[in-house]
Amino acid sequence: MQLKGTIPTEVGLLTKLTSLDFEVVEFSGTVPTELGLLQSLEQLVISSISGSLPSELGKLGNLTSFKVVNTDLTGSLPVEFFRMHQLTQIVVSGSPGLISDSLLPEFIGNMPRLQFLVLNQRKSGDEMPLPSEIGMLSELANLHLVDWKIDGTVPKEIGHLTNLDFLSLRENSIAGTLAPELFELTNLIGLDIHANQMEGSLPSMLFSKLTNLHYLRINNNQFSGSIPTEVGLLSNLKKLGLQNTCLSGPLPTTELLAMGNLTSLVVANTSLSGSIPEEMCGRMSQQEQRWFGGQIYQVKSENPVCHGTFLCGCNCTGCL
Repeated sequence: MQLKGTIPTEVGLLTKLTSLDFEVVEFSGTVPTELGLLQSLEQLVISSISGSLPSELGKLGNLTSFKVVNTDLTGSLPVEFFRMHQLTQIVVSGSPGLISDSLLPEFIGNMPRLQFLVLNQRKSGDEMPLPSEIGMLSELANLHLVDWKIDGTVPKEIGHLTNLDFLSLRENSIAGTLAPELFELTNLIGLDIHANQMEGSLPSMLFSKLTNLHYLRINNNQFSGSIPTEVGLLSNLKKLGLQNTCLSGPLPTTELLAMGNLTSLVVANTSLSGSIPEEMCGRMSQQEQRWFGGQIYQVKSENPVCHGTFLCGCNCTGCL
């Protein structure tokens, strides 16, 4: 049976409730203030709701996980929310009307236990830089700020987040070169900065220090120069996205072939030259290629024009 309708105010009578998930039902309407009475609540997921979030949510002193997913909420999180020092997880996704341009700075310094922060699809407010205070979230393990209207450069304080294992800043307007402090995040398994305005060459330290990486997407930026041979040090890497950049020079074929875990390589729309060994194609399944949304093209002619996403057994002087 699928529950529908509005959230009843009687929900406030469930004072021993520890977990409440509205994503699995089809409730509509607004969030009742009575939710603030659920003092035992540890996990709260809000979905398919409109209106604004009541300040009473700031009374949930035991709340550790808060998610807002696919709502029509507007405004910002209540000020009282930022005094909830016990929070370890915050997810705001698919709720573009909720996120204001002051949301992120209000987190900084007030939530020392935060381990998982996801803020996606901010449509209101002006572009703003990533504040240097981000470095105060020392327990953070996952940071996803996607399509959040971030501009400026990556602050050096990002290097303080040494517990990070996944960092995604994709689909913003971040400029400048790769901050050296990024290379101090040696626990990173995933780094995704695609679809920004970053430029400059790829430092060898990106590959020599972040050797735990499984996923690296730096595509759709303005990076230039060649691919350092140190890329071969990423023995754990599975997926590498370099497409739609200004990279040039020969592909480090020997190093790429030695990366035994690499199953997805994307170099379309660059000025890279050389060949991708056909031996690599056997590793690249159709399922894995869709991670980049492309197709495999096997080009055999002597001087082919390369197009598409995967290029296998292909001698190219430029991929269009």
